[in-house]
Amino acid sequence: MDTERQRTADITNLCRHFDLEPDEYIKDGKSVEDVRAAIIEKQMKNGRPSSVGIIQDEGDKFRDAARDGLALRIGLDIEKPAEGAKDLRGLSLKEMAKETLRLEGIPNAARLSDDEILRQYLTPTSLFTGIMDQTARTVFEKAYTDAETTYQLWTKRGTLKDFRPTKTYQVGTAGELLEVPQNGELKHDMVNAEEGPQRQLLTFGRQFSMSRQAFINDDVDFISTIPALYAQSARLGINRLVYQLLAKNPAIWDGKTLFHTEHNNIAAVSSVPTVEALSDMRIKMRNQKAAGGQVKLNIPSKFMIVPTALETKAGQFIGSNVDPDQTNPNIKNPFFNSLQIVSDAELDDATGNGAKEWYITADKLRSPIQVDFLNGVDMPTIVMKQPPAGQLGYMWDIYIDYGVTIVDYKTVVKNNGQ
Repeated sequence: MDTERQRTADITNLCRHFDLEPDEYIKDGKSVEDVRAAIIEKQMKNGRPSSVGIIQDEGDKFRDAARDGLALRIGLDIEKPAEGAKDLRGLSLKEMAKETLRLEGIPNAARLSDDEILRQYLTPTSLFTGIMDQTARTVFEKAYTDAETTYQLWTKRGTLKDFRPTKTYQVGTAGELLEVPQNGELKHDMVNAEEGPQRQLLTFGRQFSMSRQAFINDDVDFISTIPALYAQSARLGINRLVYQLLAKNPAIWDGKTLFHTEHNNIAAVSSVPTVEALSDMRIKMRNQKAAGGQVKLNIPSKFMIVPTALETKAGQFIGSNVDPDQTNPNIKNPFFNSLQIVSDAELDDATGNGAKEWYITADKLRSPIQVDFLNGVDMPTIVMKQPPAGQLGYMWDIYIDYGVTIVDYKTVVKNNGQ
């Protein structure tokens, strides 16, 4: 129903610019592209294609200038604003809308009321709507990129092509190469492997709108803040899910919890970061064995992940070239600058003991947690759409497809803290 309403509105708006009757096209089920092609064909037959090009060129220039002018007005840093942008930054939203309607050939655009503009002329294909959409998109994408998250520093990034569950396997070891006697035969062998987790994408989204009142009141703060807030929320949502998985110790594919005595990934020394505790944790990770075999994986530790409550202590420990817990200054700290510290506030209250618990993990390639995106696209989609009948204003859909999965328990060790 919404699709048909959108098609009707777009065709009506397009035909209005060229003094054509839209009913025939709408009744015949023509698409907007079909109507546009028919209009171009008629213009060429009538020998008047040049004026269309001139109007389009003027509209393009105004759109670029108005887009950058609006961006400058709301405080965005535009490196090279389009020509005329600084002259247009002082226009109100209503003034800008009327100027775009004038360029689109709407008669008496300057005398239209606010409700007439919103109700009859500002469709998703209009010049002014495009300016608003591009500005909101610019604000959104910048805010998403700048969001204060840490999950991307140590988790593995992956891609999935659809929403179906995808099986993974924990690759083990191949059999040792055996001595082959003279004229002897090679013995057949099978690589050891065991079934691992299932990775799957989910869709996360929201919808927000700019009201008629915001347009009439020239509320440009809406454009500068609301898209940014939703962008940050999208990125922070991934961050929270990653740390919730790590901290809450869920059951994984083998039926045991992520941190389990049989997984050999819980520190025997429970304390703040110390040489003794970290040495025990490093040994545990180094001594993890490949699936189905006795070969030790020798996994090196790369990251120390801590709540903000331990960030200062961890920094002092890793940043000291002597052991902070020893009175003798000649005793070196073997972990001096050996690990990258990642601190995130999501850990502090993720569990009752969250402010004391900390972890070491392997490098990103062997991270215990993987974040997958649909076809690798990690930027949320933001789409302007036609508001429902009877609602004046603007509406945007925001959505992103991702999945967060524990993919390995051997590449992480937990310390329960004091």
